Amino acid sequence: MRNWKIMMESHETQNRIMFEVTYFNCPTYGKFCNDFHCLATLQLVAELHNWRSCFVAYLSAQKAYIEALSEWLSKFIAPEVELRSKKRCSAPALGVNGPPLLATCREWLASLEKLPNEAVICALKSFGKDMHALWVQQGEEQKQKRKVDGLAKELERKVLAFQRIESKVLGTKLYEHELEVNVRNLAERKNLLDKFRERIDAEKLKHQTLMGEMQQITVKGFQTGFYSIFESLVEFSKASVKMYADIVTRC
Repeated sequence: MRNWKIMMESHETQNRIMFEVTYFNCPTYGKFCNDFHCLATLQLVAELHNWRSCFVAYLSAQKAYIEALSEWLSKFIAPEVELRSKKRCSAPALGVNGPPLLATCREWLASLEKLPNEAVICALKSFGKDMHALWVQQGEEQKQKRKVDGLAKELERKVLAFQRIESKVLGTKLYEHELEVNVRNLAERKNLLDKFRERIDAEKLKHQTLMGEMQQITVKGFQTGFYSIFESLVEFSKASVKMYADIVTRC
């Protein structure tokens, strides 16, 4: 009971902190995503899965312990037939209800079934899915960044090639009709370069949009996700404290 009271206070503090989070002041926040960020997100997904597994394992282990104890205590229940047939007993019979602790174990087990553990499990699972979605988004942002960088390098090569051709044309003595053809070709090449620049601008805008979406997911996702987890854990802790208090009172 003391353990869950401490847990309740801790989760209430964590819940309050996440409620107050409105931004991140990390030096790398808002910058391009890198492999380290993706790895950190993937590690968080793994830790959330482990957290959920540990919580489920804790509940299962506690129930298994109480069930095993109840089964062992049940062996001390004296059958009515045996009680009637015996005229003398070397020790006082425990009766058909068994040891008093058996009733406590049964009540304990029944109370465990009523705890709001599903809300905790669902909150952990939901946040894990959101963080996995963030990891996918980070991958898309990296992919778009590489695409923009590749197009920028290609533009540099195209500009240099255009400048070489332009210098060659302007530095060569040509007849009027040849000059017109070359100038027309240069104009077409310049037009292609302008279209290529427009394509890069569109890809850059797409990259900026992905970054903005990712930042929104990061702030809102972390706040909402952790807030839901800690809120469900607060309620679970409160219910646990009340459960043990009731059992102690009735015992």
